[in-house]
Amino acid sequence: MRWFVLLMLFFGAMINFADKSIVGLAALPIMKEFDLSYTEWGLVGSSYYWLYPVTGIVGAAWADRIGAKKVLGLLMLTWTVLQFGVLAITALPFLILYRILLGAFEGPYSPIAFNHANKWFPPKMRGFANSVVVGGGTIGAMVAAPILVSLITILGWKVAFACLGAASLVWFFLFQFFTKENPIEVYQEVQKKKKEKLGKINMKDFLVLLASPTALFTTLTYFSTYILMVWFSVWLPVYLVEVVQMSNAQMGYGVAIIGIASVVIYMGVSMVSDHLFKKNQNWRLSRVLVVAGAMITGALLLASVTIFQNPIWVITAICLAKGLTYAILPIGPTIMINELPERGGLMTSILTSSGNIAGIIAPLLTGYIISLAGANKVAGYNLSISFMAVLVLIFAILFAVFVKPSLKGEVTKQNELSDNTNVAR
Repeated sequence: MRWFVLLMLFFGAMINFADKSIVGLAALPIMKEFDLSYTEWGLVGSSYYWLYPVTGIVGAAWADRIGAKKVLGLLMLTWTVLQFGVLAITALPFLILYRILLGAFEGPYSPIAFNHANKWFPPKMRGFANSVVVGGGTIGAMVAAPILVSLITILGWKVAFACLGAASLVWFFLFQFFTKENPIEVYQEVQKKKKEKLGKINMKDFLVLLASPTALFTTLTYFSTYILMVWFSVWLPVYLVEVVQMSNAQMGYGVAIIGIASVVIYMGVSMVSDHLFKKNQNWRLSRVLVVAGAMITGALLLASVTIFQNPIWVITAICLAKGLTYAILPIGPTIMINELPERGGLMTSILTSSGNIAGIIAPLLTGYIISLAGANKVAGYNLSISFMAVLVLIFAILFAVFVKPSLKGEVTKQNELSDNTNVAR
């Protein structure tokens, strides 16, 4: 059962990120249809994240109380309605409103999915489990690019969006009828907590926890990577066409290659992290230093594309940079949940929603920088890439120095979830 649950979370993340990224793949026809400037396009990209951080926290906290299965089902039905609603969009204001609402209802998915995966897997496998969820996002955003580009080209961008709505509906029925809320051990713990009733959070203690070096720098590092993630989603397709001079078809395959390679890389980093954790139970070595080292290397590789702009090197460097910098995405939630296990969904939502604030900033900032460069688009893109590389590099170093996860969550209490947890209520 746990592997089927993980598979469904993978496909849910795939739909989630396909919804995010298809607007980037359809950038040129949408900009042409509505006669948008780069600044206006940056506004479209940013609008998706305006409510995303808030609803991410609220939705994940709600899922902690009533169950992930119910909340995820509701989210998927909403995505279906919104994606079919794209067929009625006729002007820029409606496009922005659609992106705001879609972001609001997609915000809770990642934190709920990460916490749900943590219920089903023991500590020594959680890095891998979370990397599978993140992998679904990468495939949805990048590996599916050739398929999405073909749909956009053949059927038009509105029908392509509606196809994703149909996928959400299929996922809803499969998840609701063929999965369970918890494995039996966690179910028993949940029933115990229901009897005791989950008490209110002491806000002072909670804020102190969030301000601790471990929570603060994990969140900031996640934030820096999310700026890069949003750039990949909104601007990479346009960058490959306008700067690297790829055709639309080549761009689709290039994006897919980057997605496939990056999934392999960050899943590999997560498996190394899990192996070290299983071997020595050392959080600093297995979770923190492994991730920080990968991110520092990735940031340097990303910066290199501003110097060496051969198409082959650009694709290769971005493959490596994306895979290595994304190492924080599966491991960061594990660290945050460990700091307050009984509020895992809330802790993960703080992380992901804080990171998603980058989604508000990054598209607008990139559009503004490119506009400042005038006719020299290459200079504008290079400046935005350099900014992201430096940001990731700085926070990866701070992450390595200051993050020292607590041992109270995984090692003592949650380690009771054994490898044999495959029985559902």
